Amino acid sequence: MSGTPELWGRIVSRGRFSIGLLLLAAFPAHAWVKNPFGARTPLPDGFRGAVYNLPPQTTMLPNFATLRPAGYVYTYDLNVPDRLWTEGMPGITDRIEWFAIDYEADFWIANAAKYRFRLTSDDGSRLYIDGRTVIDNDGVHAATELGGSATLEAGKHHMRVSYFQGPRYALALVLRIAAPGQDFHVFDLRDFRPPGKSIARAAPDDEARPHLRRDSMFSGSASLTGYEMSAFEALNSWPRPHAFDFLCGGLRFPAGTDTSTIALTIELPAETLAVTREPETKKKNGIHLLLLALVRDERGQIVRKASEDFHVELTDERLAALRADTLTWSRPVNLPPGHYTMQASVVDSEGNRASTGECVFFNPERTGIGLSDIVLVQRVEPISGAADTADPLQFQGGRVIPELATTLAAGAQPSVFFVVYLDRLRAENPEIVVQLLQDGKAIARQVSALPEPDAAGAIPMTIAAITKPGNYELKITARQGTGTAEASVRYSIPERER
Repeated sequence: MSGTPELWGRIVSRGRFSIGLLLLAAFPAHAWVKNPFGARTPLPDGFRGAVYNLPPQTTMLPNFATLRPAGYVYTYDLNVPDRLWTEGMPGITDRIEWFAIDYEADFWIANAAKYRFRLTSDDGSRLYIDGRTVIDNDGVHAATELGGSATLEAGKHHMRVSYFQGPRYALALVLRIAAPGQDFHVFDLRDFRPPGKSIARAAPDDEARPHLRRDSMFSGSASLTGYEMSAFEALNSWPRPHAFDFLCGGLRFPAGTDTSTIALTIELPAETLAVTREPETKKKNGIHLLLLALVRDERGQIVRKASEDFHVELTDERLAALRADTLTWSRPVNLPPGHYTMQASVVDSEGNRASTGECVFFNPERTGIGLSDIVLVQRVEPISGAADTADPLQFQGGRVIPELATTLAAGAQPSVFFVVYLDRLRAENPEIVVQLLQDGKAIARQVSALPEPDAAGAIPMTIAAITKPGNYELKITARQGTGTAEASVRYSIPERER
């Protein structure tokens, strides 16, 4: 496609298509009560508060790393004046006492200076900035205000406010700030955004920040990096947000007998994304996406994750070309046999919007000859730099860009990509049987010998498919001796509009 902008990472563009997944909510009976500590809808630039239930007689802030959240709330400010205990944590937990909230957010300082803070709480609270304690107001007590200060350089900083409500009767949580020469006012994150906002990106050292603790929902050593937080919050909220449509899928490549490579893939229409114009040049436009894919096993445990903080600046001309296309992102992960659910989250950071979706896939155990999923091909992109041997979509010096959409554009020239994996224990020469069905009826069949495999025993192939309007199914059977493996893909091509 001429004029298509070249984007780095695993983001590429193609013709527009979108379809969505709308998740319906199930609310507790008391969910209509307004939550004074925040809403349940994620705010990409706001505080995220993880809510925890505490054992009775708790007298100080807990070790949050040992607890599992009961839910999350989101807010731009912490402004809960002293009030009755009956307005506890509606919509998240039934607790009106013995609960805690651990708030976290990034904020931007425009002018380096010494800033003063005041923290009021009933009961305990603590303010951290960049991992350092600024105010310690812990313990069981009536509404009490304590102050502290922090000298902050210009740029991005991290804030954490930990709070707990002990016994009933009253609660409060208010955070205020004063810049040099100013009076105290409620700290609002909307007043501490970066200039132009589009230049706010995850710093290289985000993963080492002290606030990024391991999440108990993940197995193994997986943990969340800084830019993944808002995307993870969208998946962890209820109802899950759905601001725009996208597609997700897991494409299977059984290169091994005990594990397969799964290409986790997300597609979304670029026309729905918010764009920020750079205030300095007035000639460049910023797009900022946070993409996160989580893979859960049959027990619901998160076993793999893949993500990207994608940020690009485009001229007006390149932006217009991108607007007519769809962004496609994919990342390979290795998985043992089993049933899996892929949960995908896309945060449009410029538009303060998020969407979530999920899909399921089965990775059967491979015995004998192996055959990958049959992948509809949008095109093959040239590879810049060294080839990635872990990427199963690489083919003859290029990289296959998968097409998750099965309803193609009128006049499309479809082709498919697949990989045959030989059974090293058999000496017979392999072959494939290709069948094409239209509206469920077989219209073509061909048997072909396969070329020589590569050093790993893999034979990647592409086949051109029928381009006439209609509904088709392409079936492929790989055979080696008595061993077989089968896969199929369906696609539709509409009539051209007259």
